[in-house]
Amino acid sequence: MLPNEQALASVDVTAKKLQAKMRQLSGEIKELSRIQTDSGQRGPEEVAEAKKAIEELFDRIRQIKEKASQSETMVQEITQDIKSLDYAKKHLTISITALKRLQMLVTALDQLKVMAQMKQYKETSQLLQAVLQLSSYFKTYKSIKRIAELSSSVNTFQNDLKKQIFEDFESSFAIDGGFSSQTTLLANACLVIDIMGLDVRSQLMKWYCEKQLNDYKKIFRGNEEIASLENTSRRYAWLKRVLKNYDEKHASVFPTNWRLSEFLSIQFCEIDREDLVKTLVKNNELDVKTLLKNLQLTIEFENQLTNRFSNTDKYRSSSADNTPHNFNKTISTAFEPYLGLYIEAEDSTLSGMINSYHTETVPDEDVSSSVLQSSIDLFYFYRETLANCAKLSTRQPFYDLCNMFAKWLRVYASEVLIGRLPKEERRAITRDELKLICFIINTADYCYVTTSQLEDKLKDTIDEEYKEKINFDEERNHFLNVVATSVRALIRGIELSYEPALVAMTKLLWSNLDSVGDQSEYVTLFNRTVLSCVVGVHKDITNNRYFRTFCDKFVESFVIKFINNLIKCKPISEVGAEQMLLDVHALKTSLLEMPTMGMESPIPPPPTFIKIVNKGISKVETILKTVLTPHDPPEGLVENYILLIADKNISNFQKILDIKGLKKNEQQQLTEIFQQKILEHPKLPESSSIMSSLTSSVTSITSAPLSQFITPLPTSFPTLLNNVPLAAAERITSMTPSSFADRSGSAATKFNESFKKVLSSRNWRKKNGGSDGMKKEDNKV
Repeated sequence: MLPNEQALASVDVTAKKLQAKMRQLSGEIKELSRIQTDSGQRGPEEVAEAKKAIEELFDRIRQIKEKASQSETMVQEITQDIKSLDYAKKHLTISITALKRLQMLVTALDQLKVMAQMKQYKETSQLLQAVLQLSSYFKTYKSIKRIAELSSSVNTFQNDLKKQIFEDFESSFAIDGGFSSQTTLLANACLVIDIMGLDVRSQLMKWYCEKQLNDYKKIFRGNEEIASLENTSRRYAWLKRVLKNYDEKHASVFPTNWRLSEFLSIQFCEIDREDLVKTLVKNNELDVKTLLKNLQLTIEFENQLTNRFSNTDKYRSSSADNTPHNFNKTISTAFEPYLGLYIEAEDSTLSGMINSYHTETVPDEDVSSSVLQSSIDLFYFYRETLANCAKLSTRQPFYDLCNMFAKWLRVYASEVLIGRLPKEERRAITRDELKLICFIINTADYCYVTTSQLEDKLKDTIDEEYKEKINFDEERNHFLNVVATSVRALIRGIELSYEPALVAMTKLLWSNLDSVGDQSEYVTLFNRTVLSCVVGVHKDITNNRYFRTFCDKFVESFVIKFINNLIKCKPISEVGAEQMLLDVHALKTSLLEMPTMGMESPIPPPPTFIKIVNKGISKVETILKTVLTPHDPPEGLVENYILLIADKNISNFQKILDIKGLKKNEQQQLTEIFQQKILEHPKLPESSSIMSSLTSSVTSITSAPLSQFITPLPTSFPTLLNNVPLAAAERITSMTPSSFADRSGSAATKFNESFKKVLSSRNWRKKNGGSDGMKKEDNKV
């Protein structure tokens, strides 16, 4: 309103506006106050009016209810007579209907008796159906005497009619198995039986089957010779003749939906199974050939019956009770308790096969297979035996077969595959032996995969109650153990092959070297030996995962052997340690090429393998860097040991002194200084893993857990390649363990001073051209 000084000129106008606004607001306040006062005075009056209106509303509702009740009473009085008439009409209609149906029932029953007496069974069936339907209407009227008598008469007539029809069938059977009377009459009689219900029909069917099977019982139960297993085929031939006779002479009599021939076959199978069980119990000279012959005949017969009656679906109804009967195992179950003979025979066959596999030869180079032929033959035999046994039984005998399969898989793994590995001899491994070991690894891998497939197939085939019992984990572990044992055998064989290189290393006079030159001859020999072996291994092992495991374990084994070989090379001078560092770098380069040896297009080695090589070689380099440290001054060597080896084990420290070839008195002085120094480092561990490698067993390192042979190796890992200069001193300073970065400044200073002495030594000057002075670049080290 007054934003600046110039606006002060209009202050009077602004004041007038404010006064006008105040008057307006005062007026509005007075008006609202008046309205509020008036409302407060009218409140009680409005509440009283509302109560009065509610009372009037209740009075009107009461009046409406009274009028509605009066109207309802009036309507009931008006319609009472009409309701009475409706009830009368309804009862009269029911009575007339009942009388008419009663008349129909009496008439139909009289006609039914006449037709039945005349054996007019077709008309009888129609009348009987009508009588039964009418009788069902009067079930609620049985309390009436006349109705009860009539119902009893109907039941009596049904029994008499059934007896009459059964007598007709009994008298109609001829000696030749046919019917002597007209088949039309009997066929019509079956229509009457159908009307009488399922119970009566079942009685007639059982009577017919009993009539047919009486001759069978007389023949095969009356003579033990005829009942023997040699005559099993005659049993089935007898039923085939009966079924043929039924099709030719009786099928036209019995309705198709009765499936009487199928019912007859079921009754025959039950009797035949009981007879075979008794025959097998009495047979004390049962052999596998007889057992399988009769069982095969039985299974074929069951299949024939199943096929015969499954082709009659067009005559069946859609109800669940009319599904085709499955005849499989209806008779053959009698042989199941004796299938142990069959399992024993297969067990004996497998025993002979396994024995023959001990002398198996490795396939030739021109054969495409990379596994032993015995494994293929074994699983082919398993497949055939499984299929044959599944036809005979899928219950306990089949489960026994599964256990037999598992047993011989374990034997094949432990005796055949592991038994074929070369014997431990102190000689270089041959190319044929390397190839054999690789084939054993491939075979174990093939068996591992195929065993899982076999387990799935067995579970799919065996009965439901045995599925959970099928488990081949132990057998798969046996094959994984074969892989692990074979990898160890490969490593052990190659170790013996490069043993001459390590022997040549020990024969060098490491204490007499006066300068560092090119890599030593033993390195060249080692590289040549490993290359020739690994190329063949890489070619023959089909699963690259196992080859990578072999490379990993080979590196770990080699590192331990090399470290232990250092002790045999003592004494080692500072120059000798420098030369060894150069040789170790060459060995590391060769080891890193292992995964790609024999490949036409080499690829970078896996990061995990690079990590294993770096970790192993760093142990060797750490020991050599410690040996490289001069023992004068002694504090420098002790401090270097604490920085590099990083433990307080006196025994380990003395091993370093032994490798350096120090005299007893020198070792005594250094040991005393070491004991004093370790008191300044109480957090040092008792023993370093680096020095423990000096006494580690190579066999324990090459023993890989089974899980490594089924878990895929990682596909990526941070690359940890160390670019190692040729100069030994630069290698030492560039690979100082990072774990000592937080050491005290004095310790680091002493460490550098010790290495300055190394660099200024006579050996270093000779290596760098014989100059007595130090280069500035060297002083920076």
